[in-house]
Amino acid sequence: MTAIDAFLVTTPTETAPVPPARVPARITRAPRAHQPEPTPQAVRDEAHDPTSPELAGRLAAARAQVAARYGVTARRADTVAPQVAAAVAAASDLPRSVLDVQLGHRSVRRFLPGPLPPSVLPTLVAAAQSAPTSSDLQLWSVVAVTDQARRARVADLSGGQDHVRDAPLLLVWVADVARVRALAERRDTAVHATGYLETTVTAFVDAALAAQNAAVAAESLGLGTVYLDGVRDRPEALGAELRLPRGTAPVVGLLVGRPDPARAGRVTPRLPQAVVLHHETYDTARQLRPLAAYERRMAEFYRAEGLDGGWVGRVLTRLRGHGSLRGRERLRSALAALGLPSW
Repeated sequence: MTAIDAFLVTTPTETAPVPPARVPARITRAPRAHQPEPTPQAVRDEAHDPTSPELAGRLAAARAQVAARYGVTARRADTVAPQVAAAVAAASDLPRSVLDVQLGHRSVRRFLPGPLPPSVLPTLVAAAQSAPTSSDLQLWSVVAVTDQARRARVADLSGGQDHVRDAPLLLVWVADVARVRALAERRDTAVHATGYLETTVTAFVDAALAAQNAAVAAESLGLGTVYLDGVRDRPEALGAELRLPRGTAPVVGLLVGRPDPARAGRVTPRLPQAVVLHHETYDTARQLRPLAAYERRMAEFYRAEGLDGGWVGRVLTRLRGHGSLRGRERLRSALAALGLPSW
């Protein structure tokens, strides 16, 4: 059971106490007078009691956070981002820190059946919108796919992987200059820079940052995630399936669901910091020395996963050239066809 499952969701029509004028940096509980320690059952009952002062205080603080994110009053927080405040308030009880969630990340490809609570999607989007964005351009959008038939078609266009069909939620993160172009057309203004390579890179970075924020948020709620790079295998066909307008392109997919505890994934070892961390200047010779030990560790890891070889061989095979990227080697021409010429 995730935190969202166990929490009473507040509808947008319900009112809440007006929070303090200053937005708290984090959700905290007000100190209580000394009283007998409540029983575990009493704690659970209070968490589900809509009249509980504890719940009211947590919701008020959460609404203040959501309101600050969207630049509205706390009373409008549930309107601009339905159910997000309730999810944030529920998550404040989770014992995992941000670092714990990040360091414990693992790809999940086996999900339990059934849809996710309705509060999940707006909560993940709120987290995504809290990511940094270059010059506040916000050159990204996201398409949420829950229809099973459409997920199956997306799976066929992105490598035919079963977990794309099985996950209850697929988020396709999109580089998007179509919105800016539409605004420019309304004002009869030219925006030639939307065709530049710099703008395409900016849109891809914006979308990736938003996606990663959503992934961390999902995992903090006890959900499992895995990225889907296959959305770039046939981007024009996928764009047609999702009815993406000209000036947009799929960047990456993110599958979200309740992980199957019987088939939990493992944490994949990463390169030593001595390989990826350089002090002051880049040091090519130094970064290659620690790779031998890592190669041995990865060979053991892959063997336990039923795979042959080591990390170096897999990297070189993947990047050998034509055909190794399953169509992604023609991404530049695909972007041009989608209205992102990237000059």
